[in-house]
Amino acid sequence: MAQAEALVITTGDHTEISATLYTGEKKSNHLIIVGPATGAPQAYYRRFAEYAADYPDFDAITFDYRGIGQSLDGSVIDSKATMSEWGKYDTEAVIEWADKRYDKVFLIGHSVAGQIFPKAASKNRITAAYLVGSQSAYFGCWRGLWLLYVLFFWFILIPVTTFIYDYLPGWAMGGNIPIPKKVALEWRKWGIHREGVILGNSEARHQFETVKIPIHFVNIEDDKLLGPSRATQQLMHQYKNAVTTFQFISPKNLKLKRIGHFGFFKKKFQKQLWPMPMFFFTQFVRKLDERK
Repeated sequence: MAQAEALVITTGDHTEISATLYTGEKKSNHLIIVGPATGAPQAYYRRFAEYAADYPDFDAITFDYRGIGQSLDGSVIDSKATMSEWGKYDTEAVIEWADKRYDKVFLIGHSVAGQIFPKAASKNRITAAYLVGSQSAYFGCWRGLWLLYVLFFWFILIPVTTFIYDYLPGWAMGGNIPIPKKVALEWRKWGIHREGVILGNSEARHQFETVKIPIHFVNIEDDKLLGPSRATQQLMHQYKNAVTTFQFISPKNLKLKRIGHFGFFKKKFQKQLWPMPMFFFTQFVRKLDERK
């Protein structure tokens, strides 16, 4: 049974973020960083982290971005966090912390984690990444009724709610975790620009193009609202020099009714889904036909 240790990691701009380290019976030589989705607190990934840490080759660490969950200092209204800082400082700090303590470090990123990962200066210290439901935010990647919702979200819901509340309420995304105003407004910029997070910016484009590690993208068939295949593939193609692979998962093929955008990390799908990233990471630390 995995053991949990609460941590506080200080970022390069002197911000403290909350993290939790999960280890098995003894410390492993390799670590899996769990990069959360927007508005998903680290506790949401606890079960997966415990599962990963039960593998003898891996420990796992979860964390909250600044302004979110246990990393929120004070009121969300007072938070000055931006989404770019989630990558540039928060993800970077966790990578640096891990790199000092483990032989190899891996990343399993959920949703927005795939957009902000290249902003971390130490990104190529990651041995390999596994991105679940990561996508370009650009509304042009959506079709049909799903497009209408996304247009409503970017052009009406975010501007109106952030003006009224001074933050983005959790209910606006179907959850209960509020999002700092600057995070939401920067996210909106990515959502209405043809290049998404890159924004036509040469520095941002360079951040993506300098990623040279293996990255496996996972798209879920019934994730039409938050991560359609077209959006995942647009993001994947922005990692021009990474060794990218793409996997399309159909719930029907796994004899499941629904997975959706947040289902991958739910414990009820442990047997069907969680061995996939573990198998992917294991190939980088041992021969797959090697006896334990």
